[in-house]
Amino acid sequence: MTLTRVKYGAALAVAALSVTVFAAAPASADASKTWIRNCSDDTTYVGKVSDHVATTTKKNDGSCAGNAWVRIKVQGSWGSWANGSSTATKRSPVYKIEASQHKDCNCSSANLYTLYP
Repeated sequence: MTLTRVKYGAALAVAALSVTVFAAAPASADASKTWIRNCSDDTTYVGKVSDHVATTTKKNDGSCAGNAWVRIKVQGSWGSWANGSSTATKRSPVYKIEASQHKDCNCSSANLYTLYP
């Protein structure tokens, strides 16, 4: 075996290993966004999404009225909104969530954020 073949074989092995390592590692475990809803006593909201669960949480640190809202996009379509006074959750146990939308009220002044797992 010539030295060139050895170098070529070693280079292929290193390339194959690095492709395997990078392909196995997820791009990110989850995505999140924290924002403040501006009212007389500001309230903090947190949106999070992973491959199968999306949540919006309203912290109890202000006096803003309204619920936490979330919806998910699965197989190319946006689902309906879910809401809760402190936490809203949407799950997709079978299909991977493509994106999620999070907002702080069901009003014209809502802050709307789109997250990707």
